[in-house]
Amino acid sequence: MRIAHITDPHLRHHLPGSSAIPRRRSREAAELLADAAADAKTRGADVIVLTGDLVDVPMYLFGPERDAEADEPLWAAARADYRLVRRILDGTGLPWIALPGNHDSHRLVAEELGDGAPIRDVGGVRFVSFWDREVHHNRPQRILAERHRFDQVLAEPGPLPQVHLQHYVISPVLDEEYPHTYLEGHELLRRISESTIVRLVLSGHYHVGVKPAQHGGALLSVTPALTESPHPYRLFDLDPQSGRTTWEQVDIRTSVPMKPAIFLDRDGCINTLASYTAGPEAMELIPGAAGAIRKLREAGYRVVVITNQSCIGLGYATPAVVEEVNDRMSLLLAAEGAVVDAIYTSPQAGERAIAPEWSGDDEAKPSPAMLLRAAAELRIDIESSWMVGDRWTDVEAALTCGATPVLVLTGAEPAAKRPPVGDTEQRYHIADDLPAAARLILDGARSRTAGLASAAVGSPPSLRP
Repeated sequence: MRIAHITDPHLRHHLPGSSAIPRRRSREAAELLADAAADAKTRGADVIVLTGDLVDVPMYLFGPERDAEADEPLWAAARADYRLVRRILDGTGLPWIALPGNHDSHRLVAEELGDGAPIRDVGGVRFVSFWDREVHHNRPQRILAERHRFDQVLAEPGPLPQVHLQHYVISPVLDEEYPHTYLEGHELLRRISESTIVRLVLSGHYHVGVKPAQHGGALLSVTPALTESPHPYRLFDLDPQSGRTTWEQVDIRTSVPMKPAIFLDRDGCINTLASYTAGPEAMELIPGAAGAIRKLREAGYRVVVITNQSCIGLGYATPAVVEEVNDRMSLLLAAEGAVVDAIYTSPQAGERAIAPEWSGDDEAKPSPAMLLRAAAELRIDIESSWMVGDRWTDVEAALTCGATPVLVLTGAEPAAKRPPVGDTEQRYHIADDLPAAARLILDGARSRTAGLASAAVGSPPSLRP
């Protein structure tokens, strides 16, 4: 029995935007999942199991007191994404089992993918699925019907070797930054280790993954997330007679070519929204911004939003509100055929922050930290890249890391206000707006000296030396 284990694709195709953690390649996940499933079939898999975070449902949708009618288009998009997952799995012609994770809607998984029994026999192996949840402070726990099923399959095991499937981690303890491991993980592990019938235990959730480890007669695997580079899955060969299990990991994309990027500020560059005073309902694109983004991506650039959102640190908005604003922007862009590759956000507010975790100043622009992180995670050639924004902090961040800056005049900070810190003869360009900046970039212009005093502020792209 060859089992292909895929976990954590975090897919968004019909849903707008992408994961709030940019290294999760949500908008590429449909292709990644299809490639992994097809590869598993080519390698002789008998069954595919998919253990959670199938779709990257925005977490704000699960919040209390939401407007159900207003949210319905997003839930419809999420349903369409679950149907896409099903089409991909059905397309292999192989038996498959899918269960939800903490970023999934259990209801939609049940309605669109969960029609199989939680205990299913395939090829002389018994697969037992556990639809567990995070219960308290994001701590997963096996309770109610799921705990009764666990008791049942251990007390009345039957003749077939068992494979247990769950999203969360039983062992090891992985709770340093987030509680990935079950509250009662030690007890679950003890009972599995003492069992004579459980042979394989497959989990996801911890994106880095952990090398499989033997506990009694069972091999426990925390398989890495498909959504993150190098986009892996694992194959397990289980001999139903001896119970012996071997495994290998397959990386779907081992080499991603370097590409240049256009880094874009958000407020005042793509949209008119003042993030301190408004939420997603006030999101309004600057005319022509979507078309400019579409043309830049068609020209082969990655388009990555780099946005300071100190409104979080200052207490004007929550991370969930900022995520919803980003998704609203993505939805408006998509309506005009445009998409951004990733969005990097800094909540830092320095000494005025309302909580210690947001009191830093080493990540927000003018620091180049977000640009450099994006370059590392997305394989970006930063010296061939551009940064377009409406503030001198955008210019300074670009100059510090070697990208070419373009200052647009559509934001709150007029170009005449002040030049970047240091020599006024810095290497940057000025353009009226994002469409004008896109024309400048696509016309093949390269950085020239553009002193503030000689720039034709308010005219079409000024490139006077």
